[in-house]
Amino acid sequence: MTFRARGIEPQDGFHADGFVVRRLLPSDVEADHRAVMASREFLYHWEQEPPWPAEDFTVAEDLVDLERMATRHDDGVRYTFAVMTPDEAEVLGCVYLLPGDDPIYGAVSVTSHDGTTLGDVDATVSFWVGVATWPDGFERTVLEAVVRWLRDDWSLGPFVVVTNEALDHQIATIESLGLRRAFDFRRDRDLSTSQAYAP
Repeated sequence: MTFRARGIEPQDGFHADGFVVRRLLPSDVEADHRAVMASREFLYHWEQEPPWPAEDFTVAEDLVDLERMATRHDDGVRYTFAVMTPDEAEVLGCVYLLPGDDPIYGAVSVTSHDGTTLGDVDATVSFWVGVATWPDGFERTVLEAVVRWLRDDWSLGPFVVVTNEALDHQIATIESLGLRRAFDFRRDRDLSTSQAYAP
């Protein structure tokens, strides 16, 4: 069931100290491409299928991706947001919301740690920020703000933050905020087992 069918409409975003979170638009393609390619090696492990982006990933290919995401956002299927500099000139990362029963999760093997599974959550949330921002603790700052935003401003029920077992740095960031590991899941085509953390 789509977000719209559940009555969950996207929020506009928010301004924080040092960054802005707002809808990712096709017009952001140049800035998005710069951000993606600057963190390409990390994203190659972050993205589960297929490994992405390729070394020769082009602006035109990125635009196709952004246009597809914009359509899904408009249709209430999946919601995608950019993490940007305060002047909105540069993309610093992205946040993705998918329904817990999104078709991408159609055939998964789930191991629950607390009785929760994908069927029990309204949304899965995945995110990334540029590798160059990590030393300043920006990843933690963004995640903390996003979790608070989703709790306070959205009409969401339970949600989980998703990463994968290969991403030690992101796992440490998630766990540093006290999120608990609710369940793991894996699809046949995935490179790694995904881990879902509940606020």
